Amino acid sequence: MPEIEIQESIVNALRKMSLVQQYKLLDFINAMQLPSSSHQSRGILKFAGIFDSNDTKEFEEALLDSSQIDHNEW
Repeated sequence: MPEIEIQESIVNALRKMSLVQQYKLLDFINAMQLPSSSHQSRGILKFAGIFDSNDTKEFEEALLDSSQIDHNEW
């Protein structure tokens, strides 16, 4: 995909986002532009605060669902 198409896709997606989502995306973009040596947090900690409580609840429910095995399914 050419660079201009990527940029247009990003702008189109941005137009569909809520203001809160746009601020989160801006924070993420700014964090990506920082030199890696200036990041004090490492590993998964660099993602702290990216997801809101609804997102984390969704992840938790998905993990709980995936841990339940239907032995009759096989």
